[in-house]
Amino acid sequence: MVLVNVMRGGPGLGNIAPSQGDYNQICKGGGHGDYHPIVLAPASVQEAVDLLPLAFDLAEKYLTIACLLLDGSIGQMMEPVQLPPMRPVQRRAFPWATTGSEGRTRRVLSSIYLEAVDEEKTNIRLLKRWQQVQENEIRYKEYYLEDAEVIVVGFGTAGRVALSAVRAAREQGIKVGLFRPVTVAPYPYARVAELAAQAKTLLVVEMNAGQMLEDVRLAVNGRTPIEFYGRLGGVVPFPDEILGEIQRVAHETPQIVDDPAKVWLQRMDDVVNK
Repeated sequence: MVLVNVMRGGPGLGNIAPSQGDYNQICKGGGHGDYHPIVLAPASVQEAVDLLPLAFDLAEKYLTIACLLLDGSIGQMMEPVQLPPMRPVQRRAFPWATTGSEGRTRRVLSSIYLEAVDEEKTNIRLLKRWQQVQENEIRYKEYYLEDAEVIVVGFGTAGRVALSAVRAAREQGIKVGLFRPVTVAPYPYARVAELAAQAKTLLVVEMNAGQMLEDVRLAVNGRTPIEFYGRLGGVVPFPDEILGEIQRVAHETPQIVDDPAKVWLQRMDDVVNK
């Protein structure tokens, strides 16, 4: 199946303002058992249009859930798009499809495995399939990373806004670049680890309290300082805000801290009061 999640401000009933607060819910499971959905994070309406047929292809190829994870900015935005060429409908005899069993063995589709050994076999089969996804379906976008000493990491709208800030910082002579994951599950851990080796600092920008931040921390594994800047509840950061964070990070002596989100939270009172 393909699921489209347009994230909005929370918690609870919340509002219709854009947020990225569902990252953990979607990327780290979303339901019962040992499985992983494929999650694609567009940063524009055009990219959402381009990724939607890909999501259907991936869901069919790997027999899994594929999710388009975008926020209320993109969900409510109007932009010109170029539609992809229409493809002919393909009718295939899938070996798992329930088409009527006359003349062949019955196909029973069920997730009810009451015996623990049978359940374990099913989970192992799903995890092996997930390993194939990890090997073949990592996607991301890179901007100005060739000589970047500060690397901003952001997905979706946060990554899009950060790109404007990166370009402004480049005009000021700051060696900064942007890494924007397109697949946030599976996450591009290996590439983030490579980039961390060249950078003096990573700056993670999100519209939440630091959910993708944890994946960046896993990839970096304490080898490079990480800074964090987030806005919550439907507040979208302005490019000038992120530019100010880039300037600060570029001119400060980088330090490795145990919890970048905790440091950010201590500074948020000043940000909100402004």
